[in-house]
Amino acid sequence: MIPPGEEGKIKIGIKTSGYGGKILKKKILVKTDDPGNERFYLTVTGKVEAVVNITPRTVSLSGAPGDVLEALVTITPAEKYGFSILELKQKFNTDIKAQLIKPEKGNSAWQVKISSTSQKADDFYDVITLKTDSQYKPTLTIRVYAIYLKKDNKKS
Repeated sequence: MIPPGEEGKIKIGIKTSGYGGKILKKKILVKTDDPGNERFYLTVTGKVEAVVNITPRTVSLSGAPGDVLEALVTITPAEKYGFSILELKQKFNTDIKAQLIKPEKGNSAWQVKISSTSQKADDFYDVITLKTDSQYKPTLTIRVYAIYLKKDNKKS
């Protein structure tokens, strides 16, 4: 309890996951026992530093049965938060394959080569999890979709 006319501190915590490189704005409701000011809002605004840039974050592949579908995902740690990727895991056992490519000398960007192939019309989904040595981003995720559509044999 803070006596009238005195100062106090309010401690808040905000989860910033997903806001890296963006402006975060949150309103916080404060309740008091002051009959003239029982409720008020504090607004917290600030830019959240990006720890990593993943491009693209979601991979969508599409083609016809028999096609080899490929994509390359680039993972670039922010200079201030450099890290290494220790492990790559896939959640499901699908026809989507992922391969981790270490950065070349003098470069900090990691890559994940994604490929898929299917001989029939089908669709696949997988989640790639990358384990890092970063205290800020110990895991990174990439979602992958691969869709194989039948070829249309009709001629217009």
